[in-house]
Amino acid sequence: MKKLFELLKPYRKKLIWVAIIDALGMMCALLMPFVMSKIVEDGISGADTSAVWRYSGIMVALALISAAASIVSVKLNAGISANYSADLFCATFEKINRLSYTDYASIGPSALLTRATDDIWNVENTVTSLPYTLFTVPIMFFGSAILAFFADPVLSAVFMLSIPPVLILILVLMRPLYDMWDRSDKYVDLQNKIVRERLSGLRVVRAFNNEKREHGRAKFATEEMAKYMIRANTRGGLVDPFAMLLLNLATVAVIYFGGLRAQSGAMIGAGGVIAVLQYIGIISGALINISWTLAWLPKVKVSVKRLNEIHSKLDEELLGEGEGEIPNGFDIEIRNISFAYPDASKNVINGLCMTIREGEQIALIGGTGSGKSTLIKLLAGLFEANDGEILLGGVLYSRMRRCDVRARFSVALQKAQIFEGSIRENIKMGDPSADDGKILEMLALSQMKDFVESHSEGLDYLLVGGGQNVSGGQKQRLNMARTVIKNADVYVFDDSFSALDYLTESKIKESYSDLLKGKTRIIATQRISTAMSADRIYVLDKGSVIGVGTHKELLSSCRIYREIADSQLGTHREEAGNEKK
Repeated sequence: MKKLFELLKPYRKKLIWVAIIDALGMMCALLMPFVMSKIVEDGISGADTSAVWRYSGIMVALALISAAASIVSVKLNAGISANYSADLFCATFEKINRLSYTDYASIGPSALLTRATDDIWNVENTVTSLPYTLFTVPIMFFGSAILAFFADPVLSAVFMLSIPPVLILILVLMRPLYDMWDRSDKYVDLQNKIVRERLSGLRVVRAFNNEKREHGRAKFATEEMAKYMIRANTRGGLVDPFAMLLLNLATVAVIYFGGLRAQSGAMIGAGGVIAVLQYIGIISGALINISWTLAWLPKVKVSVKRLNEIHSKLDEELLGEGEGEIPNGFDIEIRNISFAYPDASKNVINGLCMTIREGEQIALIGGTGSGKSTLIKLLAGLFEANDGEILLGGVLYSRMRRCDVRARFSVALQKAQIFEGSIRENIKMGDPSADDGKILEMLALSQMKDFVESHSEGLDYLLVGGGQNVSGGQKQRLNMARTVIKNADVYVFDDSFSALDYLTESKIKESYSDLLKGKTRIIATQRISTAMSADRIYVLDKGSVIGVGTHKELLSSCRIYREIADSQLGTHREEAGNEKK
């Protein structure tokens, strides 16, 4: 909430000017019924044509001032709301990019998308109506009430008696709206999530003949969303007709009692009745605006709450209890850690222990779902373990700032992220200070120099978002070039060789062995050929270590490793037999 108000600060002066201009226009509008009563009483009743023209001229002047004020106010207000919306969108987008992986996963990309669009739009609409609601409506209401009281206290009192029932009605109707809008928005998030999942996994859905199940999920989310949205809109829509009914009944009562009073000889003329009726009309307009605002308020409250959930999260680099303790060396110790993703029913990592010495080359091998990628994300500080401890150089991760952890790691994640822009821009994300010579050197070591030289643009060759204009292997090599260009202490490759042929993989590993000599290297893979040259191999299964050793040691000691080797190389029996001899 604080962030939303902070973004309004640059527009405070303009908002004040909008309020002043609105107030000027409304004061002119409030004077017009009084001038009209003068036309009726002094001009028409007194047969004074000059008075009619004089007061008519005043009315025209007041109308022109009110219209000009309205035009200027709308223009200024539109600029304020549009700029504020753009500022809020940029601030939200930047905040999302600074969220920790845990916070990002807990909210979800689908919910973040709807919050950065629909909820910001709701807040923008609120800002648009803010000056009118806070300044103009109170002036309309209290100004009209005071002037109506001066015109005729009795008739004003008759109308004022209708205001409490109208406000009570509004409050009763709007009471459940917050819960309805909150539930509706949650199902909007779910619907968006289902659509994203269906689009990204369309082939898998068809392959396993799960289309009917996916249709059912989408149908449920859509129907629940529509149910709460229709209920909220219907209930909010009842405010206007019921309020108008009560106000019109009050107006009829005013006309009735005004006629009785005129017949009884009370000191009230036609001009006074007309003035009171017009002020009643303005008060009615103010009450209707209040009713609209109160009916819309629950929806805005939900949107503000959802945006505040993003902006109240700590920035990722600020996470950690310590004040940036410096590790003594770069040995990595993993002590009995367990981890489950947000809202997951079971752990992905279970009581895992591991020690990686500085300068070692370690391989993590296991099938899909064994926990390799999750372990790497924990090592890189993208998530925090639920139980257990991870230490870098003897210092607990919880005592280090996440930015300090990241500075020591360079990670090529399993999904090779390619961003829209040139090859140069993509590689420089690893080292913003790198010159073209260093970039070309890293590309050559990653077996990508020939690709760059085959295009006339060279390093300026534009990559499409997601790397759709390069192959899977080229994406992985670009990703690795971006990883090794960074000067880090620990280099991590998460299944980064899976799309490469064995010859290309061999050349890259050979070139990296010289480049990264003395650096700690962690390679997660499903390939035996990638793992077998490591100093030590950890075999993972269901989030636990089930085997540790060299390639030859594991062939004789670890059944799962033998099965993987047999399926990929078919040579373990011979090697295992030689070991026994």
